Amino acid sequence: MDLAGLRDAGLADLHTAADAYDALCRAYARHVADWRGGTADRVRRSGWSGPAATAAATVLDGVTGKLDAAMTELGCIGRELRACADSLALAQGTLHQALADARAEGFAVDGAGAVSRPVPDNPFRAVGWEARQKAAAEDIARRIGSALSAATRADEGLAAELDRFARQANDASGLDGRTAAADVLREERADPLWRRNMPAGGATPTEVRSWWQGLGPQGRQWFLDHHPEELGNLDGVPAQVRDQVNRARLEALLRAARDRAAAGLPPTPGDRAALARYGPVADRLGTGRGEPPLYLLGLGEAGRGRAILSYGNPDTATDIAVYVPGITATTESLGTAGNVHDGTNEAENALSLYRAAGARAPAGRAVASIVWLGYDPPGADFGAASTRAGKDGAPAYARFLSGLRASNEGVRPPHVTAVGHSYGSYLVGRAAGLAAGPGSPDSPPDDVVLLGSPGVGADRASDLGLPPGRVWVGAADNDVVTHTPSRLSIDPDERWFGRDPASRHFGANRFTVDDWSRGNPVDAHTKYLTGRGGPSLGNVAAIVTGSGDVRLTGGR
Repeated sequence: MDLAGLRDAGLADLHTAADAYDALCRAYARHVADWRGGTADRVRRSGWSGPAATAAATVLDGVTGKLDAAMTELGCIGRELRACADSLALAQGTLHQALADARAEGFAVDGAGAVSRPVPDNPFRAVGWEARQKAAAEDIARRIGSALSAATRADEGLAAELDRFARQANDASGLDGRTAAADVLREERADPLWRRNMPAGGATPTEVRSWWQGLGPQGRQWFLDHHPEELGNLDGVPAQVRDQVNRARLEALLRAARDRAAAGLPPTPGDRAALARYGPVADRLGTGRGEPPLYLLGLGEAGRGRAILSYGNPDTATDIAVYVPGITATTESLGTAGNVHDGTNEAENALSLYRAAGARAPAGRAVASIVWLGYDPPGADFGAASTRAGKDGAPAYARFLSGLRASNEGVRPPHVTAVGHSYGSYLVGRAAGLAAGPGSPDSPPDDVVLLGSPGVGADRASDLGLPPGRVWVGAADNDVVTHTPSRLSIDPDERWFGRDPASRHFGANRFTVDDWSRGNPVDAHTKYLTGRGGPSLGNVAAIVTGSGDVRLTGGR
């Protein structure tokens, strides 16, 4: 398919043809029902017996089978037409957006999709202007080529399928039940055409962002209308889109339980599980109207449930904190019930950090504070001694941080601070090391903050791959978690998951926290991000905003 053909294609005609085939299929289904009820079944119920009756039954069964097969084939044609129309609509939206971007840049696009730039008429252009123009032209040409390739594949694929259906109709092979069943199975197993218009599974968040923008309004709305489930947890998609999709999904997960409760019916086990897992998230979102705006950036059903909440819009923020809680954190800890100010409510911790950072942010800067429950934290049992949850969650966290940079709308990349508490600090450390490793598609955070850490799987701060001075530690002297000894070493600085981040040998910046002269060790471990944590919260806020007034203390 050429550029003009895709640009000007009237795709409504394909939907009209699909509707006509569907109508024909429904009319044919009535004909089959009339045949079965008026002829085949009547003969079988007539009581007729003998050799002639047996022969007649065989003939009737054959006719019924052929009619059923033909009905199945007709149903396949309508679906094939719609699948092609959807794929062409996505390709057309991508093409229209690319052409609009070319016009905005003053580029010319010929009939083959080649993009040409005007000759520079100003010798005093800013440094790098020519390189940016060249990159923009190449990107537009790539998108045009991708749209034309996708449209050609869809067009040729539909032509091949229609030709096959026509052959099977002409030679009567489509009247065989096994052939018709095979056609249905082929449709079900085939990769949907619209999915081929999505980024590949290993695409980076930057590539996802480029894909989303390149879809244009037409394509973006198509995905929101038809496959929003593909967008809610896709790093690189804008925060407002993810929030819209995830809120709708959250409502759907709770709808059945709430409808039964409204009808006075007793809850089913599934109702109780859904309400326990997602009810707290819905309660928190219910309090999030107004300031600060609250975004649901992630929602999942894996494990004990996943949820990612952001106070403030990360796409417009200049300073972003992404907080990972530790053991025993569940979606319940994101709700509004109970004592939400004792440090065990993770959404409240993120809100406290948002307020503290916002108060310290220089003029012209904006803050977003995210609580990332995108993994299954271990419980307060033997699971807390395992590195598995942290290792499993680290790649997703690293990709999420990269997605924040990809979808951010600022002229400059945002300042991203990874904050890990307790077991969450181990995950944060692993993720930083992965992102900073050679060949990694992800970008590491600008700063890492480790709170109440039992170790991060590293011997030195430099092992996390950040520039010197970018790893920070808060550890109360009577926080028992920060004193949990290693099982295998007699080194006093060795902790359960590596060297004590608060030790001098680790080499991180240790900032001041409350002297904890009052309270118990459990309180000492949970209050780093509360107003009762002494200078801890203010110090973390200063790191997040880069305000430079962090109060330091010596390592152990």
